[in-house]
Amino acid sequence: MFDICLLPNTERGADGQRLGRITIGEFTEIFPCYDTSVPVDEFVTLWKSQLRSLFEGQPAVALVHDPRFAWIVYREGPQCFVQQRLALDGCFEMIEPRQTVSEDGDRISEWSIGLQAIAEFIAAEPGS
Repeated sequence: MFDICLLPNTERGADGQRLGRITIGEFTEIFPCYDTSVPVDEFVTLWKSQLRSLFEGQPAVALVHDPRFAWIVYREGPQCFVQQRLALDGCFEMIEPRQTVSEDGDRISEWSIGLQAIAEFIAAEPGS
């Protein structure tokens, strides 16, 4: 299963920010959402648009949820790999190729999901 959504407006973070939730298979994480180039309320529409581009040949997309953080989804054939990424400059236009080991030699946390699960998420009606 793949899902990324905004939690209800009544559920807020410690600083009053909107919260989002991503589910990738058995992994689920709640994360803060802050306005970027678009208002938070438009994030799900933007995220789905970004994910659609994976089916149009884009090798990776950024699901931005904060001016400095995004979930990066890499497509490799019928499989996708998701990593959370920090960009201090807030620039996610040029996504580097997928790395599985950091500069320090540590394994980078990532979660895998079939492309079909992302297709099902895109096709699902909001709130279903």
